[in-house]
Amino acid sequence: MTSASVPVPSSAELAGRTAQASLAPESWGVLSAPRGATDPTFAARVTAPAVPVAPATPTAPATLTAPTARAVGEALPVTRIPLRRFVIDHVTLPAVPSWDALVAAGRASSLAGTRFVVVEGDLGIGLALSSLLEQAGAQVRIVSADNVEAVAQLEAEPGADGLFWVASAGSPASVGSGLPEAFGALRAAALAGPRRLFVVTGLGGDLGRGGDDAELAPGVGLAGLVRTLAHELPDTEVRLVDVHPKEAPRRIAERLLAEMFDPAAPVVVGYRENIRITPELRAVELAPDGRGTAGPAGLDASGVVLLTGGARGITARTAVALARATGCAVELVGRTPLPDGPEDPATVAALDAPALRRALIETGVRRPAEIEKRIGRILAEREIRATLAALGEAASSVRYHAVDVRDGAAVAAVVADVYARHGRLDGVVHGAGVLEDRLLRSKTPESFDRVFRTKVDGAGALLDALRPDVGFVVLFGSVAGVFGNRGQVDYAAANDALDVLAHRASARLTGRVVSVDWGPWGVEAGAAAGRGMVSEELAREYARRGIGLIDPDEGVAALLRELREPVPGAPVQVVQMCGDAASFTSRPSSAGSSSAGSSSAGSSSHA
Repeated sequence: MTSASVPVPSSAELAGRTAQASLAPESWGVLSAPRGATDPTFAARVTAPAVPVAPATPTAPATLTAPTARAVGEALPVTRIPLRRFVIDHVTLPAVPSWDALVAAGRASSLAGTRFVVVEGDLGIGLALSSLLEQAGAQVRIVSADNVEAVAQLEAEPGADGLFWVASAGSPASVGSGLPEAFGALRAAALAGPRRLFVVTGLGGDLGRGGDDAELAPGVGLAGLVRTLAHELPDTEVRLVDVHPKEAPRRIAERLLAEMFDPAAPVVVGYRENIRITPELRAVELAPDGRGTAGPAGLDASGVVLLTGGARGITARTAVALARATGCAVELVGRTPLPDGPEDPATVAALDAPALRRALIETGVRRPAEIEKRIGRILAEREIRATLAALGEAASSVRYHAVDVRDGAAVAAVVADVYARHGRLDGVVHGAGVLEDRLLRSKTPESFDRVFRTKVDGAGALLDALRPDVGFVVLFGSVAGVFGNRGQVDYAAANDALDVLAHRASARLTGRVVSVDWGPWGVEAGAAAGRGMVSEELAREYARRGIGLIDPDEGVAALLRELREPVPGAPVQVVQMCGDAASFTSRPSSAGSSSAGSSSAGSSSHA
């Protein structure tokens, strides 16, 4: 771990290079972007909604210049879709017929001769489920989630009529039942091609939104994973049912079978105190408070804010906005080491990637991979210098900590250091994340682990290290966790898990805790082409589907406005996106669709 106070040049000295700074966070996928780009865009082939939306009066779009840009930096004239704020309610669903009623009506007889696989945990739910299935005439194979041969056993059961993964409803001590460890076996189960895939979690029946110790439960993040599988596996009925783990195993098993007989059920359902629920989006706009870009209440030049995600992207823009609004001290955490000196004079005049390419070739660099690697490093270092320069002019102090947020001990040490030097910590923004988009068939457990742990372990380490009196905590999430997204099984799971962690933390911390699930971000009008850009074709496809790109200034202003809300009654989870749920769950046209795992969907990080 490296921490350093940062002496930086003025922002005026770096103005010629700030156009290269990426302003887009890592929310949504890198599914149609320049090679090596972090492009928070939604370019999925989506077939069915994973989260319903409450009816709302649509907002009439205004025709303006979009913040997206052509490859040469020219703005595209497309319809600008306003940024909208949503909260997520749990709405009551109609009850389904009980298992006993289905048996009495003869409907259970349809299971005779079918073949099921049940992945058991440690609560006996799988045994109860297997017994009921066998009584109905089905053949059942039970696989233990903690068996080292679980992946091979699941691969050996292709084309089953149904697979129930009930292991994740078990206790925290259940080995191999939760993410990220369970991904390998879950992947094998899904790719075996069952007609039905039911995942069961034990987060309390409310999907972990009740503020219990949900971060320890194996089911955290699985709703986001299941929503993505529902997009990627059109021939499989994919569902998630959340229950209270203290319910009787037979009662849970009966509910699961009853759910199986409801073909119109949402992808995600919970049972809380016998009430059947599902999440639903509801548009709730905040009234203007006349304070413009003012910071959170109570934060001033004596305060301290810590932000993960480094000195780049939307996290950096948020840090600068907070510093300019309040004069607070800023502590940045990122994986990228600080530049160890000024830029090489050979490249300093090259202001964009093509110019850098020419400059590097002139210096004797010939290998394309090495050229692209150096371009990425140079642009990243320019962005870091520009961010630190802006913070140096606005913040009371700036310190950068070179830390990987997956290292819980290192994160705890950073927080302890901040408390030791300042005696306080007023706010935290967790924006760290990494993207390695791939379809399920190409996603490795190791890659899943990196993406998931960067978001989830980083958030957990931060939350555990905070004193209860922190003024606010913001977790940067993504609509990928809310809707699922083709090619982002890991990222969707991680962001869904962030929402659960936020609800738990809100019960312990006295200040505002909010997980903000962002839609796709754009860039400043007139910015040079480069990292984080959206192609003209994809921008027009978004517009056709009613999806807009968040203007960075507007998005940061919306965050500051959110943090000025009084804490009592403020929602713990907020969705900010340019569009509505129907836009994000409609099928794109062939012109704008793309699938993860293509050559343009390479691994990117945001640190």
